[in-house]
Amino acid sequence: MAAKLTIIESARISAIVEEALEKLSFLASITPDVMAHRDELSQIVGDEITRIIQEQRSLETRYEQLIAQRTSLKALSNKTKFLENQEQVKDVARKLRESTMELCRNLKGNPNIAENLSKIQTERSSLQNLLSKTLRELRESSFSTLTTTVEEEKARNEMIREVIAKEKEVSASVKRLQIDLTTEKQMHEQEVEERNEIIAKLKEELVAVRTKSSIETQYLHKVAKARGQSLNRAYNSQTSELEEQIWHVKKELEIEIGANRETEDFVKKKTQALMKEVQIWEERYQHDLEAQDQALEALKEARAADLIKLNDYTEREAKELEEKQRREEAERLKAQAERARRLEEERNLWAATKCQALWRGYQQRQAAAGGGKKGKKGKGKKKK
Repeated sequence: MAAKLTIIESARISAIVEEALEKLSFLASITPDVMAHRDELSQIVGDEITRIIQEQRSLETRYEQLIAQRTSLKALSNKTKFLENQEQVKDVARKLRESTMELCRNLKGNPNIAENLSKIQTERSSLQNLLSKTLRELRESSFSTLTTTVEEEKARNEMIREVIAKEKEVSASVKRLQIDLTTEKQMHEQEVEERNEIIAKLKEELVAVRTKSSIETQYLHKVAKARGQSLNRAYNSQTSELEEQIWHVKKELEIEIGANRETEDFVKKKTQALMKEVQIWEERYQHDLEAQDQALEALKEARAADLIKLNDYTEREAKELEEKQRREEAERLKAQAERARRLEEERNLWAATKCQALWRGYQQRQAAAGGGKKGKKGKGKKKK
């Protein structure tokens, strides 16, 4: 409840409020029309920001193209183009960061002037209305509207601070989850790169095995041909033996060819298995990402429910504490009344005992005084 003011205090405050209202009215009269100049202000501020946004979009498109190229270049054995692509990705990412920082600086340095002026006008009108109501109440030596408005503004600012604190907590949680997600993506990319390197090594080994088999086959053909020609020229009589040796050499060649074929089939199967494993890991990554998103939503819902429970428990605890204080106060008053009653009884008992003692003493003195008088009277009669 607002305190009553004296007539002099009301007059002084009213004069100050009237002066403030006159100044606010003067400011409102000299302030330009925001809606009339809004397009000009937006045009002046928006040209530079539009140019920066267009540059940033072109950089983002270039970055997406380089990332798509990097995926195809990883499978190549020649790493030169892949390294060039990596350098281009780093350069575009750096330019994109610089463009984002420049955009933030422009947005901070060029606020929305039209909306700010409109907000100032709205707040000035609200203040004029409040001061007008306060001036009318001051004529009645009161200012309850001003007190109520100040309390409501304090409560609203406190609520805004609480909301900001909660938003900061949520933002910190989101940042932590984003960091975890980035780490998981980096680990996945590293695993994919390792598997691509393994596949490349297996391809190189397959090429080496094929080359070695071809060279050995050619060598064996040449050795067999040279040996046959030499034996034909030197040992015509041993033709049957040479033919048998040639047959054995062909058998060995067939064995080598079969072994080479089996090795090639094994390498192909191994490559297909690795490709399937890579696909499985990609699917697992997508599944884990969806599970993490669902877990995040569940945590948000659980947190909201816990906040509701916490508010209920806080209110219940406050009520129980208040009830407990009332009970303790009642017990304390009861004990105090009991002590006062006992003290009063003790005082009454003491007073009664004192009165009885005084009465007995009085009676004894009266009795003693009465006996003395009777003795004196008797002696006098005897003298007569």
